[in-house]
Amino acid sequence: MKKSTLFLACCIGLMLFASCKKDPVAPTIILIQGEGYLTENAQVYSGDEIMVGFSCTGESLTKIEIVLSQNGTILDSYTEDCTSQKNEPVPPYHCEHSFTIEAIGTVNIKGTVTDVNGLTASKNFDIHFNEKPNAKFIGHYEGDALFTGIMKAEVTGLDPVEQEVTDRAVPVILELRDGETMTDVIGNCKINDQDMELKGTVEGNKVTFEAVNTTVSYNYEMNGFNIPLEMNVTYAVAGTLENKTLTLNGTCNGEGEIHLLIYNGTTSIDGTIGGSLEKQ
Repeated sequence: MKKSTLFLACCIGLMLFASCKKDPVAPTIILIQGEGYLTENAQVYSGDEIMVGFSCTGESLTKIEIVLSQNGTILDSYTEDCTSQKNEPVPPYHCEHSFTIEAIGTVNIKGTVTDVNGLTASKNFDIHFNEKPNAKFIGHYEGDALFTGIMKAEVTGLDPVEQEVTDRAVPVILELRDGETMTDVIGNCKINDQDMELKGTVEGNKVTFEAVNTTVSYNYEMNGFNIPLEMNVTYAVAGTLENKTLTLNGTCNGEGEIHLLIYNGTTSIDGTIGGSLEKQ
């Protein structure tokens, strides 16, 4: 065979070999479906933990990126290295990650997979963050509750005493946080240095607290005597929140016994509670 013929045959062979080489196949990416994973247009609450999952295929994948953004601003992101995945044919590669986002409104989630050839595939979808019904109530409040009512005492051998009280200021510190459900709040309340635990239910801009029973100690002046008293008191209170002002209204009722030397009797309190607390 002449050299020119041999050279031509080699060229043709190389061309045929090159034409048989496969072009790189772009990767694919889809959402993982199933309980616990986000789906398109899911409705969630701000501050909830959410699970995002993607299933990817491709030749020698290198990384998967998940980006959460709102109106072009990145809220959070996650990158997973998957270079260890070298099998051919490649089984689906699963990538999942949890996020906790404090956002209100529509958030875009974008998953992007990249392979060793630099080829990529992406999946975009939106979810919607809603404000928790109790969110606006969470926080620290301080102010005065105003008590209006009647305090009574009856002691054997002494004249009954009845005292009217109008708008007596009682210092209140209130700390509210998340309850067990989206409409519950729980917290601590300090009234005149008396600590109480509270639980309330939110509806719109109103919170209704469960009745609280506590023991109140105070000094009561009666017929010239300064008598130390303990009284079992029940508070039943609700509050309405406007901007950062929590306006309280409710009742305060209680009774106790008097034991002082030779004197025995009873005491009671019946009244209403009003006033405003400011969110700090």
